[in-house]
Amino acid sequence: MSSSSIAPRTVVVHPTRDLLHEAVASRLLLALADRLAASDRADIALTGGRDGNAILSALPAHPLNAIVDWSRVHLWWGDERFVPADDPDRNARQARDAWFGALVDSGQIPASHVHEMPADTRSASEIASATDADNDAVLAKAAADYQAEIERELGPDGVFDVAMFGIGPDGHFASLFPDHPEVLLNDPAVKAVGVNHSPKLPPLRVSLTVPFIHSCRAVWMIASTPGKADAVAAALAGAKTDGTGDPHVPSSFAAGAEQSLWLLDRDAHAKVNA
Repeated sequence: MSSSSIAPRTVVVHPTRDLLHEAVASRLLLALADRLAASDRADIALTGGRDGNAILSALPAHPLNAIVDWSRVHLWWGDERFVPADDPDRNARQARDAWFGALVDSGQIPASHVHEMPADTRSASEIASATDADNDAVLAKAAADYQAEIERELGPDGVFDVAMFGIGPDGHFASLFPDHPEVLLNDPAVKAVGVNHSPKLPPLRVSLTVPFIHSCRAVWMIASTPGKADAVAAALAGAKTDGTGDPHVPSSFAAGAEQSLWLLDRDAHAKVNA
C-alpha cells in the first residue's frame, strides 16, 4: 500500500495531557509560520475529539499565535460526521466553536479558506427512510465533492502541509475503522471516501484515504490518557516502513511524506514496547 516515500515515524512523549496540548499548539504555530515563510499559503487538516479541540482552544492565547498570518491559512478536515451542518457532532462545528469562528468573525481568516467536508442536506424524514443504497450514493457524492474542492484549491497533485489525527481506543484514525474496507483502499487517485455503517456513531462519515494521507507533508497522530494506551501500542507495533499496517488497527497506516509524528502523553505511551 502507498508509496515508499513516507517518513519514518517519530514518537514524542510529553509528561501530561495539558503539556501535550500546549506543545502541539506550539508545534503547529511554528510549522505554519515556517510554511508561510516559504509559500504563499499553508493548508492544515484539523482533527476533532477532546485532544484536537483542546489544542485548538490553546491557540488564541498562545504567545506564538502572532507569528502566523492567518489570512493565508486554509483549514481542512481529515474526516467528518455526515450529519446536518448544525449538528453538534460535526468536527467542523466543534472546531469553529473552540477556535476558528472568532478568526473568521474578525476577518483574520477569510470564510472562503474554511473547507468543511459536506454536510447531510436531506430532511429528517429523508434520512430516516434512506436505504443503504441511498446512503452510499450521497456519501460517494460528498467524498467526490470534497476531493474536487481539494483539487480545485491545490491542483490534482496538491497536498496538505500538516494533517492532524486522533486515535480511537479501537485503533481507528480519521474515519477508517478496524477491518472496514476503506482502510485498504489503495488508489492514489481517490483522496476521500464515504463510510457507511461506522461502528462509532453517527454511522455515516466522510474520510480522507490512506494514500492521500501518505501524500501530506506532515502527519501528526495525537493521543492522551490511559484509555488510548493499548491502541497506541498496537498501532506502533503494526506499522511498517513502507506505509502498510495492520487493518485491525487502521492507525498503524498513519504516516506522512516528510514527517510522521506520534505526539503522546505519558499515559498514552505507557504500553509501547511493554
